[in-house]
Amino acid sequence: MYRRRRNPCPRCSSGAARAGERRFPQTGLRILAIFVLTVIAVAQETTKDLSEASLEELANITVYTASRHTQKVSDAPSSVTVITRDEIQKYGYRTLADILRSVRGFDITYDRNYTYAGVRGINRPETYNSRVLLMINGLRTNNNIYEQAMLGPEFPLDIDLIERVEIVRGPSSSLYGTSAFFAVINVITRKTDQLKGGELDFDSASFGTYQGRASYGGEYRGADIVLSSGFYDSQGQTLFYPEFNSPATNNGLARNADYETYQHFLATVSFRGFTFQGIYGARTKGIPTGAFDTVFDDSRTHTFDNERYLDLGYQHPLGKGWDVTGRTSVGRYVYDGIFVYGPAQPGGSDVLNGDFARGTWWNGELKLQQSLDRNNLTFGTEFRDNLQQDQVNYNIDPFLQYISSRPPSSVIAALYGQDEFTLTRKLSLSAGVRYDHYYNFGGTANPRLGLIYHPFSQTAFKLLYGTAFRAPSAYEMYYYGLGEFQANLHLQPESIKTYEVVVEQSLGEHLQLSTGVFQNQVSRLINEVPNSTGYLVFENTASAHVDGFSAELDARLPNGLQGKASYSYSANQNMQARQTFTSSPAQLAKLNLIVPLLRQKLFAGLDAQFNGPAITETGASTSSFQVVNLTLLGHTVGEHLDISASVYNVLDKKYFDPAPAGLPEDRIQQDGRSLRLKLTGRF
Repeated sequence: MYRRRRNPCPRCSSGAARAGERRFPQTGLRILAIFVLTVIAVAQETTKDLSEASLEELANITVYTASRHTQKVSDAPSSVTVITRDEIQKYGYRTLADILRSVRGFDITYDRNYTYAGVRGINRPETYNSRVLLMINGLRTNNNIYEQAMLGPEFPLDIDLIERVEIVRGPSSSLYGTSAFFAVINVITRKTDQLKGGELDFDSASFGTYQGRASYGGEYRGADIVLSSGFYDSQGQTLFYPEFNSPATNNGLARNADYETYQHFLATVSFRGFTFQGIYGARTKGIPTGAFDTVFDDSRTHTFDNERYLDLGYQHPLGKGWDVTGRTSVGRYVYDGIFVYGPAQPGGSDVLNGDFARGTWWNGELKLQQSLDRNNLTFGTEFRDNLQQDQVNYNIDPFLQYISSRPPSSVIAALYGQDEFTLTRKLSLSAGVRYDHYYNFGGTANPRLGLIYHPFSQTAFKLLYGTAFRAPSAYEMYYYGLGEFQANLHLQPESIKTYEVVVEQSLGEHLQLSTGVFQNQVSRLINEVPNSTGYLVFENTASAHVDGFSAELDARLPNGLQGKASYSYSANQNMQARQTFTSSPAQLAKLNLIVPLLRQKLFAGLDAQFNGPAITETGASTSSFQVVNLTLLGHTVGEHLDISASVYNVLDKKYFDPAPAGLPEDRIQQDGRSLRLKLTGRF
């Protein structure tokens, strides 16, 4: 998906296509059954020395994001997944998107420019991940132009700086406001005591790809300091697109248009209750697909994204169980897109079109929390001042302006409160609500309720209800011009109601089973449609109904073998059109295994995904596919040197993701087999 659409198809803009019958899949269940049998077989051989394993490790995993305070996953009023740094290393994950591919109920698509996440049966690239809230150490990073969560290489942080990722499924607007619609993702970075000095790493991979990072964590005059800088450079692939298979367009071969570079920087300083963090990310990506009628295989067509955040927080106990947290931050987002078009007249020069956006905002937050014997109270207020939300489009030479959208500054204010009340020793109730006020459409209140029952020490039943909203982005409200687009200042926020039942059960000492069923009722979905005058405009035109279930088995055995397998099924429907949404597979299965080959020295990690078919924008269907990745990680020279080798798409499967609207392709082929060698040194 790109930043604007030229000559879009009104039919495609709806994001829906006719769906044939979906048969209940068997592949996911087979994967789950194979994993269970493997675990049982290995367990029979490895239960002699239980002292090697932490028997309560699974049950005692904690999470912060679900309730804005630390609690056990089994007590959180949500369905939660935590991915640790150890897993990131051993599975060879390269991006945040790679991490999310392994998470139950998530599917990831890539259009050779940006990466998009689908959650629980709905993946709509045209909204730029704005239905998922992405945070870094609790700092909101969705920008104020597209409300986009950057998930692929465009994510402004090196993956090796991540200590853990907390993924909270379901609506969380009761705590976080807009975009906490389908899920909240909180990336928590490594601290000084986790880096313990300097760290260098260097990667070499297929397609002329190189990556490096230098990090330092230490203490200076009582302050804990983390500094890190990284780079990435990839020549990209030679790609074949049958839609351009003619001599005039290089026989469909894009040879020099898939390049990508980025630079990252992170600085965190903690001192006497104060925490400062600065984040910088800049990424350039070539576009090989010939999107929006641009000249095919022209390396000048590219996008540039730049994110900058400065954040200052303070935490301090007040006495009598009260704790106060305050933070203020400023964010800056820059987008530059250069699109090359053929000459307007025979013999003329190519036309370079620039599509630009500039966003600047200021956030503030104050939170009070008190932990009592039977209550855990949380109260807070937030505001956001959108200082700049500019969007401009023009031909560069000769200059011809099409769009100049510069809305005035706007303030968003919110209040929220939550109480987690222990009714009995086995039963607790979590209740919260948040009110957000926007200058353009007024206020919206969103509650959340969670009833959690522990009939036994290793069992948790969760009965959950919540609502959430997604405010329309500046792009959806204010983008107009080019003789095609019209603004809509009366656009209303999308809303969702979710009903969910979650069961978490320990099976013996080393297995944990999580299952759940849910129903999502989505209203006022925003779509781009033609109005009565033929202009394209974003309007609240659709509602959706999604029913689904999922199951996940997590295992950690005494000999170091660990893994998980999950299966999820979702049935979605556009209630107005009675059609299944595009780009949204109904069935997903995941399998992850970590096998110790030499005790604490050498590990093998297997990461596999199965995706069912998905409807494309033209009403066709992609085929189901399976992708298997393998990583070997070796710890050598004590803890000072790690060497890892990864093979991605080991079986060299040819598979496709549905293409978003605006691309000439109906399906986008994904990477075949590729390799990566990585060295990490510590000193």
